[in-house]
Amino acid sequence: MPWDEAARDRRSYFGVTHVLLHDSPQPPPASLDHLERLLAGEAPQTVAEVAARYQRAVAESLAAWSDGRSTDDDVRWVAALVRHGLLRNTTGELPAAAAIVGEYRRTEAALREPRVVPGLGDFGPGADQAVLMRGDWRKPGPLAPRGYLEALDADAFASPKGSGRLELAEQIASATNPLTARVYVNRVWHHLFGAGLVRTVDDFGRLGSEPSHPELLDYLAARFVDEGWSTKKLIRLIVTSRTFRAAATPSVEALRIDPENRLLSHYPARRLEGEAIRDLLLAASGRLEKTMYGPSIQPYREKANADRRLFPGPLDGAGRRSIYIKCNLMEAPKFLGAFNLPGGKVTQGRRDTTHAPAQALAMLNDPLVLAQADFLAERMCARSDLAPDERILMMIRTAYGRPPTAEEQTQFARMITELARLHGVGPKGVPASRVVWRDAAHALFLTEEFVFIP
Repeated sequence: MPWDEAARDRRSYFGVTHVLLHDSPQPPPASLDHLERLLAGEAPQTVAEVAARYQRAVAESLAAWSDGRSTDDDVRWVAALVRHGLLRNTTGELPAAAAIVGEYRRTEAALREPRVVPGLGDFGPGADQAVLMRGDWRKPGPLAPRGYLEALDADAFASPKGSGRLELAEQIASATNPLTARVYVNRVWHHLFGAGLVRTVDDFGRLGSEPSHPELLDYLAARFVDEGWSTKKLIRLIVTSRTFRAAATPSVEALRIDPENRLLSHYPARRLEGEAIRDLLLAASGRLEKTMYGPSIQPYREKANADRRLFPGPLDGAGRRSIYIKCNLMEAPKFLGAFNLPGGKVTQGRRDTTHAPAQALAMLNDPLVLAQADFLAERMCARSDLAPDERILMMIRTAYGRPPTAEEQTQFARMITELARLHGVGPKGVPASRVVWRDAAHALFLTEEFVFIP
C-alpha cells in the first residue's frame, strides 16, 4: 500500500522512535550494523563460505521474524529479501495463503478502530542542559542539573533516571505537593464564578494577588486530593453550595462595603464565553449535533486561503459543538474571535473580558446568528398545532431555560403583532409567517439574559 493511502487508513500508523540532530545538510548515512553478523569469526576464504554466511544470516532473520522476536537488524534483512524479489509476500504468489489472509482482513475490518494516544519515551540516560548566557544559544554556560524547582524542593529528585520527566510528573501530581491542587482548584473556581479565589490564576507567586478566602482554598485543595483528584466531585461540591446558588442582585450595603464582590455576597453575573454562546445558538435553533468525538470541523470562512492553510467550513460547523471547531494560529474563527477567544500560542488561564461594539454587531449581523434564528422560526412555523401564545412560551423556554413571566408574555405578543404589521402580514398569516418568527427569535438572541449567566 502506498504511504499516502496508508496514512488515510485509520487502522495504519507510523511511529518515530529516534530523531538524530546533525550539522551536515545531508541526512546521516544508513547504518550498516545489520551486516556485522557477516563479519563474525574468521574471514571466509572462498565464495562458498561467503554464501554460507549470507544463508545463515537470512535464516536467523527469518526465524526471528517467524517467532516474533525480530530486531531492527532482522527487519532490514527481511525487507531487503522482499525488495529484491527473493521472498514472496503477496497472496497472488501464495494461493494457499489467500484464503487465510482474506479471513484475516475481514476479521480485522470488523474490529473496533484502536485509539491512539501520543506519548514520550526515554532513550538513554538523559542529558543536562547548559545555561545560555543572557539567553544566547551561542554562549553556553555551566550545566544545570535536572531536578525539581530548587525554590520549592531542591531534593525532590536529585538523581533522575533517564530524562527525569517521570520524576517531574510524579512530583507535580504528588499528594504532598499542595501547589498543584491549589492551582487546579482555583482554576475550577475561576471558571464557575468568573474570578478565582486567587484572581491571578496564572501566577501564585509573590507578584500575584493574595487569595480572598485562603482557608477555603486550602480546604478545597485538601478535599480535592482526598477524593482522588476528581474534578466531578469538586464541581459538584461547589455548585451545590449556598454561594454558587446566591442571586446575582447585590444589596446596597454590599456595593458599599465590597464593590468588587470579593466576599461573594452575591453571584457575579458574567457573559458566557464565545464557544458557549455559539453552542447555545445551535441548541436554541435545534441544530446542535450532540455526537461525541470525531474530527475537527473547519470554521466558516467566505473564501479559502490555501497559502495560509485556511479553508472554509459549513456556516454552522455541521452543528458540532464549538470544542470541535478547528482553531488555526493564522486566523481565529470569526464569530468566536469577537468574544475574546484566546490565541493558541500562549497558555492563558484567564481570558480577557471585554464588552465591545463588535460583539453586539456580531449578534446583530453575523450570518451564523441569522441562520439559527431562521431555523428556530422554521421550527415554530412547523408547529401548526400551537397557538401564537403557546409558541411564545416555547421560544422563551428554549432560549432562557425558564417560562416567561406574565409581563414578558404580553410584551412578546405585542412584538409579534408589530413585526407582522411591519412585514405586511395579516393576523391569519402570522402562524405561518417565517419572517415574523425569525425576527422574534433574533430578538431573543439579542437580549442580555441569552448571553449572560445571571
